[in-house]
Amino acid sequence: MAEAKPPETPEGVASPLTSPDEVSKAWKAFRAGVAPCPVDGAPLALAVEGTANVYRFVCVKCGAASAWFEAGAGGLKPRGPRAGGPGNE
Repeated sequence: MAEAKPPETPEGVASPLTSPDEVSKAWKAFRAGVAPCPVDGAPLALAVEGTANVYRFVCVKCGAASAWFEAGAGGLKPRGPRAGGPGNE
């Protein structure tokens, strides 16, 4: 499957779901029910890479994606840039 590309953002505006705080907010919203995409408000799906034990959010409508991250008792831990795949360190 091809890597999802984030939507174009206006110049000077940060891409969505790139900071650990944004991913953490999305994680809390997802665990509470539904996490909305910061770009278009559509639901975020949780993509799971079981072999590397990492996750990322992907918008079901526009394809905006977060960086890969680990989730555990110690909280969320980023695992690499959005353009990289699972396990990037």
